[in-house]
Amino acid sequence: MAYLENNITVGKNQSRKLVLLDDSSHLQSNEEQCDIVMEENSTLELYRIQNLNDDSHLTTHINIKQAANSSVHFVLVTFNTGFVQNNINVDLNGEGADLQIYGLYLLDKKQHVENLMKINHNVPNCSSNEKFKGILDDEASAVFNGHVMVAPHAQKTNAYQNNSNIILTDKAKINTMPFLEIYADDVKCSHGTSTGQLDQDAMFYMRQRGIKKADARMLLLYAFAAEISNHIKIESIHDSIDDMIKRRLKGELSSCDTCIFQCSNKEKVFKIDLSKI
Repeated sequence: MAYLENNITVGKNQSRKLVLLDDSSHLQSNEEQCDIVMEENSTLELYRIQNLNDDSHLTTHINIKQAANSSVHFVLVTFNTGFVQNNINVDLNGEGADLQIYGLYLLDKKQHVENLMKINHNVPNCSSNEKFKGILDDEASAVFNGHVMVAPHAQKTNAYQNNSNIILTDKAKINTMPFLEIYADDVKCSHGTSTGQLDQDAMFYMRQRGIKKADARMLLLYAFAAEISNHIKIESIHDSIDDMIKRRLKGELSSCDTCIFQCSNKEKVFKIDLSKI
């Protein structure tokens, strides 16, 4: 059992990029806390990548306090785990503060992830955007709990949250609850969730154009996941995550020697081998 704690302050008018990586091939039980203070006019790009083993147990706490006109761009990606619980709490304490948070989880076997969020709009004229997507295979399970609270005096709030999931088997499960708690009357707030299988109309469209079923299925799953990974602004990290998504999907859906994905450790560019379509 290990407990890790980080305390980070992004100073006034400063800009920072931070990458937090949870990666282990060994059995582990960790609890991690990260407290982030955003001063006025500060900017942070925050990336958290979780790629653990099937027996791991990880609980994380990320607390962010944002002052006036601060901006946080946060991408959370979970590839493998035994059990992960991500607790994210954000306080928008200064007017003009903006939060953009995106999440992706790709799970199989009996893996489980929980993303529990509380976004507090404590002052007027702030914005937040939450978008999480998941692909669950085998007996994997996930929980999404997105809670946005708008204080009585936090007028002109703009808040959006959405959780979308693709379930690949009858035994995979998702419990999702986007939740708005609004005490102000001059706001723009919305939330939504969707859970289902792959779009059969899209599958039919691709099959009609000569793409075999397995390849069509993989392409649709990749496009679904890439909508989140494309929010990674650091090119080298984006390319690495993009390759990990492809390998994750290939390992579950087809063998490498018949795959239409062409991964390259050097180029790390997504290509389609038309000879296999």
